[in-house]
Amino acid sequence: MSTKVTWIDTKRLLVETPLGDDFVVGFHDSTNYQIEQQSVFKVSQVLGIFFDKFYKGDSSVVMGEINRQLMLHHYGSIFFFSSYDKAEKDNERIRIGKRIKEIRLEKGLDAKTLATVAGIDAANLCRIEAGKYSVGLDVLTKIARVCGKQIDFVELKNNDYECQIDNREK
Repeated sequence: MSTKVTWIDTKRLLVETPLGDDFVVGFHDSTNYQIEQQSVFKVSQVLGIFFDKFYKGDSSVVMGEINRQLMLHHYGSIFFFSSYDKAEKDNERIRIGKRIKEIRLEKGLDAKTLATVAGIDAANLCRIEAGKYSVGLDVLTKIARVCGKQIDFVELKNNDYECQIDNREK
């Protein structure tokens, strides 16, 4: 089994390793994406090959040897990378979708009415409420306004993330 690499957008790639570790790797600009679109050189394939060769579970090789190999082969340097936890993202989508449906029902709105007034497709609203669609900030804001709410940052109930940040600084 080999590493699977797919473009997320023009600057970022999702890297799924055979070890089960997933990363988002970002470049400073869209040059590598443009190269991949316009030539036979596939940056995504090269990145996959480097992950297969050098990644053995130690993420320091991403900014170390893998980054070095990309630069040696004239692909530019990795601007950033982060771990990618698909289950966490899925759970967050599901949580947000359930909360939207809960608020909609509290307001006595059916899905079609909310979607129409918010100016979004009713099928998209159903996917959002089911946690199957990642909603953007603009659409989320439209939904919130129709429900008499606003988007805001609130304290986490379980502040595990802050503990993770604290541990990284040590």
